Parts: sequence; C-alpha cells; structure tokens
Amino acid sequence: MNQSFLNRRAFLASACAGGLATSFAPSISFAQSATDQRFVFVLLRGAMDGLHAVVPYGDPAYASARGQLAYDSSVLTPLDSTFALAPGLSPLAPAFLEGELLPVQGLAIPYRTRSHFDAQSILETGLDKPVGTATGWLNRTLGVIGGASGAGIAVGGGLPTSLRGEVPVATWAPKVQRDGDEAFLADLSRLYNQDPQLADSFTAALNLQEQAMVMDSGGGKRGLALFDQLFSATGRFLEADDGPRIAAMEFSGWDTHAGQGKAGGALDRRLEALANGLLTFKATLSPEVWSKTVVLVSTEFGRTVATNGTGGTDHGTGGAALLFGGAVRGGRVIADWPGLASNQLFEGRDLRPTLDTRQLLKGVLGAHYDLRNAELNQKIFPDSGAVGALDGLLI
Repeated sequence: MNQSFLNRRAFLASACAGGLATSFAPSISFAQSATDQRFVFVLLRGAMDGLHAVVPYGDPAYASARGQLAYDSSVLTPLDSTFALAPGLSPLAPAFLEGELLPVQGLAIPYRTRSHFDAQSILETGLDKPVGTATGWLNRTLGVIGGASGAGIAVGGGLPTSLRGEVPVATWAPKVQRDGDEAFLADLSRLYNQDPQLADSFTAALNLQEQAMVMDSGGGKRGLALFDQLFSATGRFLEADDGPRIAAMEFSGWDTHAGQGKAGGALDRRLEALANGLLTFKATLSPEVWSKTVVLVSTEFGRTVATNGTGGTDHGTGGAALLFGGAVRGGRVIADWPGLASNQLFEGRDLRPTLDTRQLLKGVLGAHYDLRNAELNQKIFPDSGAVGALDGLLI
C-alpha cells in the first residue's frame, strides 16, 4: 500500500478537524512526547461475548448455563483450573506462558445499561454515566503525560470518543477501506451515534452486515484480513522513534445475536483474527519497544449467559478484557469470579460484574506512565476517587 506523510501543518489540521482519515509513511517526525512507553486501546464495538473468549470451563454450572454454546473442554486451551482460551484465541497461548497475556474476567462499566450507545459513551469518556463530557480518557491521558504534539493516533477510521479532546491527535485509515459504500457507512455511523435512540439500531444493522461478510467466504476473508492490516500499521507507527506513543483502534461486528457458533464459528473466527492481529502487531516492534508496550482489548459490556433462540446471545453486563504486551505481568487470569449458577447471575441472566472498568484502566495507566492518584482520580477519570486501581498488572 502506498503511503505518504502529511507535513506537520496538514497533520495538525486533520487532527483538529476530528476524524479525517489521512495517510502516513514512517519518514517524518510528528510526535514530541514526554514518554517512551507505548499504549494501544482496542475497542471491540458491539459487545464481545467474554464467556466465549475467556471460557470459564471449570465453573460447575458452565455447561448447563451456556447450553448449546458451551464448548467441549477438548477444544479449549486451559489457562488454569477455571478458565481457558477459546479455540480462536489459542494463538495467544504462548504469550500467556511467556507472561505477556493477562485476561480479565467479570469486568463492566460502572453504569448498568444494555444500550450500545450509552455503554460505549461511558467506556470511552471514562465517566460513571453517559453524560457529562465529550472528551475521552485517552486524550486526557495525553494531556497529563505531556503528549501535546501528535503523540496520539486513531488507526482504522474516524476519531473515536476516547481520543477526542484538547490534545491534537492524528487519524489514519488504509485507502482501500474508504471505498464509496464503506466511506458512506462510516460517515453515516458518526451521524447516527449522535442520537441514542437511533444509534443502537444502526449499530445492530452494521454488525449483522459484518457478520454476514464473515460467514461469506469471499467477504469474510477481506473483512478479517483488515485486522492484520490495521495492527501492522499501528505497530509501524509506534515503532518509529519519533512516532506516536498512544494509539486507539476499533473493530465492529461483535453483536452476536444470532449464529454465534462454537469452534470455527462466526465469533470464533473473529477471535482468531483478533489473536493473529495482536501477534502481527508484536512482530512489527523491536524487542526494546515491545518491552515498553501494553495493549488493552476491551468492549462495552458482556452478553447474556444463556443462549437465545437464534443460536446467539443478547446484551449483557459482566464481560472480559485482554492485556497484551511486553510490559504486562501476565501468565494468570484476573477475576473475582462470581459463578454462573442461576442464583449467582446479575438480574437472573448476566455474568455478575465484580470489577469496574476504571479499576483496570487506572491500574494500567498509573503503572505505565507513573501517574499520581490525583491525576487518575480527577483529571483522567473525574470524580472517581472511590474507585481504586488494580495493582500488579505491569512489570
């Protein structure tokens, strides 16, 4: 793919415009960050089924609670006596053994909702309710660490809420992604997402379209190949000595209301594309840069524990996240596991959340960038002093 750098003036113009896709090549300095630590936030839009990714196969109620979506343990990659990686995530098993993968289970935003619009807003703004600010916690992090000159970049499309704010950032998307229909849908999505009454329906329609592409042999190959392309580009940006230090990525298509499948199914193939994309990202980095890197993969909420009538799952609460990187203290699963028995579920249907997403974010950012509690509790996650950071996540 041919890529060319914008000059600094054009770069800042596109960044301030808030979402114009641009093309870069690793040849011109555009970052003047006060840190050398790398951080990537990967948002899986549509609500990934965390029970299908980090599988609680050791829970006595697992098989009966999941019904037709329960995995046979023979196809799983055990992590400990309770949790295992789904077949699609098995390429990450060596990273777990090497201490570079840290799954987190039972995670949720602090506000109980089944709305994609509200949940994504909370996850990206870092607040405890879906109103209050239009800026994101990732942009506020850039402000605190001194990333005032292009230290942040959104890869893959427009500017996500997590990176919106006072600090100028860049956006980049491969030209092949912006053909007529896809460009129109991307622009339309940004308009719909301004209206909470329309956003969820539009998101569901887009996710159904993406799932159909994945299940189709031709479109599926193209759609899933995008994971590798975007992760590779992100790695090249962050590898550069004068490149950005914080990146945001997003992938839609995780709203699996129907035909979710098991090993080799629609969701499992998507998990495999994610796993391979993460490994591609690692392969683009030198060992020195990799040792300073953390990737956080998260989603807005989990799915229902039980299978619905169309072989899928519906909007839930507690979910899973993944930490991946050379700076991660992995090789274990973080979970205060609540159990899957019917009397242990949230509202009788969901995995009960035991961890606040902000605990994970604070634990990563605080350790990675040596931030003070006051910076985390007020500047990055306003009025969150009652929410403590998870300790011991990073080396």
